[in-house]
Amino acid sequence: MQQVEAELKFAIRADDPLPVLGELVEVGPVREQHLRAVYLDTQALHLARHRITLRRREGGADAGWHLKSPRPDGTRLEVHAPLEDGPGRLRVPQTLHEQVLATLGHALPEGPDGTLLPVAVLVTHRLELDLLDPARPEVVLAQLCDDRVTALPAGETWRELEVELVDGDEAFLGHVADIFERQGLLLADDPSKLSRALGDRPERARRGEGPAAGGPAADVVLAYLAAQVAVIVAREEDVRTDVPDAVHKTRVATRRLRSALRTFRRLLDRDVVDPLREEIRWFATALGAPRDAEVMRDHLLASVDDLPHDERVGPVRERVSTDLGQRHAAAHQALVQVLDSDRYRELVEQLMDLLAAPPWRGRAHQRADQVLPALVLGAVDRARTQARAAERAEGRQQLHQLHEARKKAKAVRYACEALAPALGEEAAEAAEVWEQVTETLGSVQDAALAAEWLREVAAAAQEAGEPGYTYGVLAAQAVTRAQAVQDGEEALARALEHGWP
Repeated sequence: MQQVEAELKFAIRADDPLPVLGELVEVGPVREQHLRAVYLDTQALHLARHRITLRRREGGADAGWHLKSPRPDGTRLEVHAPLEDGPGRLRVPQTLHEQVLATLGHALPEGPDGTLLPVAVLVTHRLELDLLDPARPEVVLAQLCDDRVTALPAGETWRELEVELVDGDEAFLGHVADIFERQGLLLADDPSKLSRALGDRPERARRGEGPAAGGPAADVVLAYLAAQVAVIVAREEDVRTDVPDAVHKTRVATRRLRSALRTFRRLLDRDVVDPLREEIRWFATALGAPRDAEVMRDHLLASVDDLPHDERVGPVRERVSTDLGQRHAAAHQALVQVLDSDRYRELVEQLMDLLAAPPWRGRAHQRADQVLPALVLGAVDRARTQARAAERAEGRQQLHQLHEARKKAKAVRYACEALAPALGEEAAEAAEVWEQVTETLGSVQDAALAAEWLREVAAAAQEAGEPGYTYGVLAAQAVTRAQAVQDGEEALARALEHGWP
């Protein structure tokens, strides 16, 4: 459904009485409504910057999805869709998504940067009444809404009056504005409730700026969480069709998401986020199986191709390609079944709810530069404890401890990446230092995994009566690569000595 919206908004103090319109109108009975609207936009607020609003509103006579776009004459075109039309409760219906694309065109990025996610929630207590034509009381000229608004999660509250034309004309709206002005009511500074809730975020986004170091810690963390959810949502169909690198990028996003919820858990209600972390881990495990098979296939095929010709005995390349290709295909088929499951759909709903109404607690609304570095330092301390455990271990136990140290190092790296847009160069440099740890220890883990995969492929080759010589050569190389342990330990030591935070 489409309609043209023409309305005016007026600022009014919390305790002021409603203005009197005198003989201009008759006033209908008051209707009380409780509304909750979730507004969606890209991370860089492309819609808001083009004066477009997209919301899912519950409560009131027009509950549903609403897309409002500006028209040249100053009015707005409003397109509606039923609440249940989206593929998920907070996922945009296809018809409205197509309308957004048609309106913005190339101004809307592709991929995660163009993904529409919750950016604000407005809870409104509304008293609504009809303004009737005195000569024809059956004609509703406009509706007057007395709104008391709360913007979540910050909790800012305000009151405003909204007059929206129904069967009246622009002249009538002008008379109302004149009468209100004579009684001390002026047009609201912000053109919409969303505009007030977002504050300077659209302008900062236009300048390429994210949350500020002096702003709330919650804003910095939420921006990072939203970036990871955007990847998961945007890459879903690519994962389903096994587009190159889609599974890998989605898997990394799940890792970053779980890590951030762990590192910054003092700012969040753990009764909410701890179960969510477990669901994310379930999905990450499903992503890991096809990704690991793909990585090992490419790794081992490259190792075979690097061998001298006289060391390639038997159909080794064909065996590796076929065996690991089959494992990848089976794992990807299982992943598609996960994407089709109710459990996965519920996970996406929970992620969208997390962005719409983050369960902040503690010091979440204090300055980012005063709160977040200490939480990163906690992640560094956990990495240091794990490094000491690896120093004391030997053999396979040492490889296990180094693998755990790599995971702790990733947590520090991801936390530094999360803070870098707000806290600047020091955080970015620290992220690079910890990335070196994850990369060097990653080669150790890859070597250990390659040895395990080789044993399984070699066993299948032996059962088929194929020569095993080349598999022995490859296994010996994997053991040699495992000596990168020293490089990993040195990188970890350098990172632990780094001065930030």
